[in-house]
Amino acid sequence: MLAPFSNYPVNQAYERLLAEELAARANRPQQSPIARMLDMLFGARQPAPQA
Repeated sequence: MLAPFSNYPVNQAYERLLAEELAARANRPQQSPIARMLDMLFGARQPAPQA
């Protein structure tokens, strides 16, 4: 992780939120390039309902 750029509380909170977002992204499954293109073209697709 990068070294903090200051000790101001706002910067520390920003760094914490950024680290949380990066951790959340790492836990998400990766989409295929075709799925990402379809999402861009047609909007977010809804998952199929579970039976």
